[in-house]
Amino acid sequence: MSLSSSFYTALSGLDTHTVAMQVVGDNIANLNTIGFKGSTALFEDVLGSAMATVTGVDQTGAGAKVSSIDGNFTQGTLETTGVNTDVGITGKGFFVVREVSTNVNYYTRAGHFNLDSNGYYVTPQGLRVQGYLYDGAGTNLIESLTDIQLTNRNMAAPQVTSEASMVLNLDATEASLTWDPANAGGTSNYSTATQIYDSLGNAHNIQVYFTKTGAQAWDWNAMIDGSDVQGGTAGTPVLYGNGSLTFDNNGQLTTVMPANFSSGAITFGNGLAASATTMDFSGSTQYGSPSAIQSVSQDGYASGYLAGVVIDSDGTISGNYTNGVTQDIAQLVLADFVNLYGLARQGSQLYMATSGSGDPLYDQAGMGGMGTVASGMLEEANIDLAAEFIKMMIAQRGFQANSKVISTTDEMVASLIAIK
Repeated sequence: MSLSSSFYTALSGLDTHTVAMQVVGDNIANLNTIGFKGSTALFEDVLGSAMATVTGVDQTGAGAKVSSIDGNFTQGTLETTGVNTDVGITGKGFFVVREVSTNVNYYTRAGHFNLDSNGYYVTPQGLRVQGYLYDGAGTNLIESLTDIQLTNRNMAAPQVTSEASMVLNLDATEASLTWDPANAGGTSNYSTATQIYDSLGNAHNIQVYFTKTGAQAWDWNAMIDGSDVQGGTAGTPVLYGNGSLTFDNNGQLTTVMPANFSSGAITFGNGLAASATTMDFSGSTQYGSPSAIQSVSQDGYASGYLAGVVIDSDGTISGNYTNGVTQDIAQLVLADFVNLYGLARQGSQLYMATSGSGDPLYDQAGMGGMGTVASGMLEEANIDLAAEFIKMMIAQRGFQANSKVISTTDEMVASLIAIK
């Protein structure tokens, strides 16, 4: 090979070390980029000639070139943000996001997501996060990849009261009375209020009166104001349901529970028929202490608005509603690939599947080897700054050495030209 070929051999060294410096610079520039994965430039030699000689094969190199720039997909440190729509992945997997205009799926580890004006869960660039949706009741997961939209469930449906419970103590020292619905307060020993809900989530107030009828026997009468009943008169109570309670000599309830709280014969003022409900008085007592309510509960509730979301480690997105209901809305889906190094980098911490990476493998977080989801956290770039500085110095020295080869070759050529 000619002396001038040394120029081109050294030039290839300059080119490769320039690329290496560019990769190092890119890594350092993205030191604080959420979800960024660093890269490494790998070199390979270039064979200039291979000629058979008497002593063997004469092989002369022609420099170096960049064989590949490989991504580093090691786990980055998770940083707490306190924003519950931010999510990070611990372990394997990528979030799946969709570009609406092209209908193309991309993959990212950057989980800085938020809600757009239409309630879609999106990236800062507007790509929609993909996952599985639950049905309207929040019980059945529909495993079909689709956009996650949270405000399509901005109200939780009401639930009619079907069961209620009440625990109280009735004073054993009270005198027996004769119940008169026209004089409820004067012919009862104790009363307390509860609330029930109809099928539309409307609340109805029920006053329960307890009248002692014997040594260990009590009657109870549930009354609703006439203004809340079709055909009723405001201020005149209407019987909602009634029953009796029996206690043993130790003050313990012996009546079989639960009791019928309402037969459903009442029609509310809004035109809805009262649903049949039961009342459980289990745990109630008759001691020689003042009558007092200890607990009251029922299983109905009004409709509620979406107040916030919670994301579990398996990627389940649950809505917290103003009526106290928590309902599953969607579940994030993670993707993995047979060959991560075959993914095509697209910018904005996005990757695209290629024939080299293979098709995406979808699964739920925590299943099939997938990582888990951490809500309120983001994954930092996996850049080791000390290692990058060392690579920078090596690339700089490599560049300087190849520059020296060029200057030395130039001196040799000058000497050759100077020969007379």
